[in-house]
Amino acid sequence: MASNLDKKTILNMENTARYQAKQDLNIKFSTADRDSAVFVFNVTKNKKPLLLSEVNVLGHIALKHSDGSFIKDTLHFTEHDINGKFEYYIPNELLKREGTVTMQVFISEKGNSNVTVAERIVTFDIEKSIVSQISAETKLQYIIEYDELQAIIANRITDIEDKMANAEDYVSQLKQAREKGLADKRLEEINNKASVYSSKFDDDKQYMDDKHQAFKESVLNSEVVTQGESKEWQKYKLTNDDGNYPLIDLQNKNENYYNLKTGVYYTTNTPHGISGVTTAGFSEMKIRISSTVKRLTFKPYNSNRVFEKWFYNEWSDWKEIPTLPLDEEIETQNSAESRANETLADANRYTDEQLSKQHTVLFEGSANGVNTEFNLTDSIYNYSLVMISGKFPGGTFNEPVLVSNVIDNITIQRFNLTDAEGQLVEFYESSVNVKNGIKPFIRHDVAFDYKNLKPSGKDKNAFTITKVEGWK
Repeated sequence: MASNLDKKTILNMENTARYQAKQDLNIKFSTADRDSAVFVFNVTKNKKPLLLSEVNVLGHIALKHSDGSFIKDTLHFTEHDINGKFEYYIPNELLKREGTVTMQVFISEKGNSNVTVAERIVTFDIEKSIVSQISAETKLQYIIEYDELQAIIANRITDIEDKMANAEDYVSQLKQAREKGLADKRLEEINNKASVYSSKFDDDKQYMDDKHQAFKESVLNSEVVTQGESKEWQKYKLTNDDGNYPLIDLQNKNENYYNLKTGVYYTTNTPHGISGVTTAGFSEMKIRISSTVKRLTFKPYNSNRVFEKWFYNEWSDWKEIPTLPLDEEIETQNSAESRANETLADANRYTDEQLSKQHTVLFEGSANGVNTEFNLTDSIYNYSLVMISGKFPGGTFNEPVLVSNVIDNITIQRFNLTDAEGQLVEFYESSVNVKNGIKPFIRHDVAFDYKNLKPSGKDKNAFTITKVEGWK
């Protein structure tokens, strides 16, 4: 109930989008205050009372003591008409505790808890009273009684000492002793009362401790979020409450575009100036230093194209970021080099395979002497070129033969000079019959000595065939 002795503190709560920092009110209540610590909240808009009533809004308050205790309650309208004013009496249970109290107040629209009309966070102090939690009447009564008794006792003791010093009679001494005994009895009564009050204080403290523990357990089991728990939370809002990105009409003005805050938006009439690209889509602004480093990305709503520009003291032109279908990859220098190496390896492998198919070793061995037959792995007429290799007295020979010019025989002719003087000259000739194609034989093998003008006869057998190869 309101009283002229209430300690009222008036706080203004402005309905505004501007951030209102946490404020120390520099207000102190006493632990001896009871039903007298009152906060009055004026809810204003543009510094005028906001038309609010218990019909359309609710007032909420949360108080957290520095000792960990916590209270959550509702505010009350000072009047039932629309005046935008609330009040709240600080509970006596909280006022009993000295320390600092953090108070958060917010006014919300009824039926929509997400709409906050106004909000303030402030702190105030509670100082410890010398005679806390004892009524004023009781304190005064016992202080006076104790002072009076102390004065009486002091006077009586002084009187006894004086009379003892003057050797008063024993009766007088007994009287004084009786009076002193009465004083001792009075002191005993006071001490008994003090013990009763002390016991009551102990019981009250135990009661408050139990309530405090029960309160802490109820807070821990509730869904209340403390300031400490939310300290590391991300406090920058990136989307609307429904999860959608904000919709902004940029009105084809660059200053509207460049002044976007950090976040993702769906923008219309976007002033990008890119030919053939719609002006509606998703715009993302990334900011490191608002006046120096920014990056702006635009993605048209109807394609997978991506455009970026950046700000480092000044804005760059728009650049398109290449995008590919899921089954394609962007070609890099490393991937291009890797692809070229793979292509070269494939070409070499293909060439080797083709050459291996075109080239065949038809015979390897040793064939010497007239009428000697040797078997080929394939007919020479399946090849375009045949190479016959072997030995003769002058060294080795390799005889290439175009198969298309062969009728029945392949003739091999060589001559030789002596190594030392070059005087001795001999001509050698051998003929291989290939009419069968797959089973050739040595038809003749002769030589002629020019120095002696002497023929060798048909069985010189100077040539030894060691290898026959074919190319298609």
